[in-house]
Amino acid sequence: MLPLGTQKRTLLAAALLGVMLIGHALPTSALLLDARRIAMGGVLAPEPSRLAFENPAYGIVPGRAQPWEGAIPLPLGLFTLLSHTEELNPNDPAFDPVRLANLIVNPPLHLELRRPTALNGDITIDLGQEHMRVYWEDAHLFLPKEPLNLGGRLERFSVGYGRPAGDEGRWRISAAPYLDGAAVTELDDAFYGLLAEGDSLLPNSRYELSGDLNGAAGVAVKFLFARGFGEESGPRFYLAAAPKLIGGLAMIEADINVAATSSDSLFASEGLDVEQITHTRVNESLGAGFALDLGVVMRHGPWDLGVGVRDLAGGIAFSRTRHERQRLEEGEGDEGSDLVTETLAEGESHRYGIDPYWTFNAGHTAGPLTLLGELRLRPWRNTLHLGAEYRMAPWAFRGGLRRDATQDWQISAGVGRRIGGLTLDVALETHNRYIQDERGVALGLSISL
Repeated sequence: MLPLGTQKRTLLAAALLGVMLIGHALPTSALLLDARRIAMGGVLAPEPSRLAFENPAYGIVPGRAQPWEGAIPLPLGLFTLLSHTEELNPNDPAFDPVRLANLIVNPPLHLELRRPTALNGDITIDLGQEHMRVYWEDAHLFLPKEPLNLGGRLERFSVGYGRPAGDEGRWRISAAPYLDGAAVTELDDAFYGLLAEGDSLLPNSRYELSGDLNGAAGVAVKFLFARGFGEESGPRFYLAAAPKLIGGLAMIEADINVAATSSDSLFASEGLDVEQITHTRVNESLGAGFALDLGVVMRHGPWDLGVGVRDLAGGIAFSRTRHERQRLEEGEGDEGSDLVTETLAEGESHRYGIDPYWTFNAGHTAGPLTLLGELRLRPWRNTLHLGAEYRMAPWAFRGGLRRDATQDWQISAGVGRRIGGLTLDVALETHNRYIQDERGVALGLSISL
């Protein structure tokens, strides 16, 4: 049995590794609830108001003839879940922890037509005088070899007031909660080979697991001004600028490094030395920051072309922060290990940086045919979305293509049928939302108003 101190540090490494496993599926392709968007490759919508969050100039662009209204998802996947609850009960012999993990990263709102392959590969254990090998054939299916990037930003649910500014413009002031976060985790080549490729644990070898975490929370007050230029008959341009003031309430920046180093003999009492060092910086005061949203849209006949950027030159300055280093130190004998905290700096000013979001989009609407494309550039992932819709009352036929965060291409298709004042929409899509590295197929259903 490993010494108590080594056990504790190994648990820390296992916790970070667990974050990697669950997070592996999260950024690949977001779960959409609107079957119209699913069928059209995940595009935001042909209605300009839906694009205004990514490009503020769309806030004053007139809508096209066939806008999208709200949608109510019908959770088909819940019926399948309720018919196999024994697989989610830890006390049942049929309990499947892999399926439970997949339900966390891929909630059962859609009907999964293809379940992922069960993780039942052989486990090989090979012990030698100076090597140890434990190889699970399925480990490579869910352990990411490349660095895992996660992130998100929330600035919705705003309240505000706005008015027209002359014949061509509009202004608005609004306030909204502001959340920003990002995380990166990575196994070095030696550790990945040990866990996923069947490499042997050898003497005098080092295996590392590292991670970075950044996050901030506050309130953003935005001042938006947008204006249109040009004649209706020719190219018409819409420009918008939205400087925002950000009041920072909380901030954290952290990095963690866990390393295991084997000694000269693997089977000695101290055959594996596990180290853990963490650096954290947190705020001790409120912060004040600034960021700028910009957007431009050109409309010419059936074409719409737009470029938007959010949080350009963004950051939050905190006048007082605390910078600490934590490390686990081995105790003597059976005393175990202690978490030792050292303050590196206190009362130090610090600026929390905010990376910009870019969105490029194009749309073509002519009669019953709508073509849409969006390229979204994010600090942790880039995605491409392409969609088409053809309306032939009371029917609408849709198709889409997207390149997700894993750079895999996914396809989708769907149909809508107008029934009275409602439209029933059905969509079929491929996705990579499983913890296993394999493609799924899902059926989505929603009702639109």
